This record gives sequence, structure tokens and C-alpha cells, in this order.
Amino acid sequence: MLPVMVTESGVLIIRLRADLDIAGRAAAAWAIDGFLAAHQSSPVVLELSDAPVSAAAVSTIVRAHRMCGYADVPLAVVASNAEARRTLAGIAAVETVDVHPARAQAVAKLSAALAAAA
Repeated sequence: MLPVMVTESGVLIIRLRADLDIAGRAAAAWAIDGFLAAHQSSPVVLELSDAPVSAAAVSTIVRAHRMCGYADVPLAVVASNAEARRTLAGIAAVETVDVHPARAQAVAKLSAALAAAA
């Protein structure tokens, strides 16, 4: 199970291993889908561990981005590892994934969007 928490402002934070392997990819995507269903309309932050990002983690991020898009829920990714941010910047041009270096920045941006929508 992926570690998860909800901030006071209603942002769902899901921790994802950046070095996720192929075997864990389906389980992670399934868990993220379950969290989206349980916390309908909550903005989502995927927070990566400090490890270099794997292809399976990138695939999971893209899948989560699409799931959030279908649910009309904003998604941001936090990657403190500079190499991971560079890797994600490559997919951000195609998938418009919002990548931040710190959790506080991502939560603040999504919290502001949530407050503006209310």
C-alpha cells in the first residue's frame, strides 16, 4: 500500500517510490485509482522518493495523470531529486505534468486552485 495523507486544505498526498519496478507498477496504479475514488475531487500530489526515477515510475505517473484528467482533478508531482525532475520535464511537455521540487510548493499551488474553485 502506498503511504497517503490529506492536508488541511484537502490536497491528497500520495508517496510513490521513484525506483518503482515493473512488478509494483500495477499495484501502485491500482492503489492510486482507489485513493482517487475515495477522495473524489481532491487535488493530488504524487511525491516521489529521492531515488532516480525508473521507467515504471514514469509510467505510473503518466497513468495517474490521465486518471486525474478523466476525473477532472488537478495533479502535481514532487521530485526533490534533480535528475528525476529532468526526466519528468521530458514527459511534462507531452503530458503537461506539473512538477515541483518541494511538497510545500505543490500543495500551495493546488490549495490555491481548490480555494479559487470554491
